[in-house]
Amino acid sequence: MSLQVNDPVHVSRDNRQLEGVVAYLGNVEFSDGDDWVGIRLTGSSVGLGKNDGTVQGKSYFQCPHQCGLFVKKNLVQRRQLTKLEELRLKRELASSGDAPATAAKTPARKSSTTPGTTTTTTTPKRTSSTTPGTASKTPASAAKTP
Repeated sequence: MSLQVNDPVHVSRDNRQLEGVVAYLGNVEFSDGDDWVGIRLTGSSVGLGKNDGTVQGKSYFQCPHQCGLFVKKNLVQRRQLTKLEELRLKRELASSGDAPATAAKTPARKSSTTPGTTTTTTTPKRTSSTTPGTASKTPASAAKTP
């Protein structure tokens, strides 16, 4: 399995299936081997990590506090995303300021409504006006009021 930075993945850790994106691949100073994968946790896994991409003073990637972790490559599985999941992931990463290079740069929309309420937006009706002294070109059949 060939992983690349920004790939969406599942990680097996402590009998849990976590989700995230690959944030780092390669050697680390805190352990031997070159098969380490730095994961930035996303979705329901946010906050279940061990670091912010920095281990023992060495920064490998950046993410929010307790949203990063390092695991051996054999614990990581690439996951397929639906279009909707892909858009949600891009929005989540963009809203935290750590968007992957492939993510859209459009900022997430923020709602000003309180949870559980709805907001309705109305568009004003378009009215036509005529220049004073000119006749309207509306057909007589359309001008009749029911």
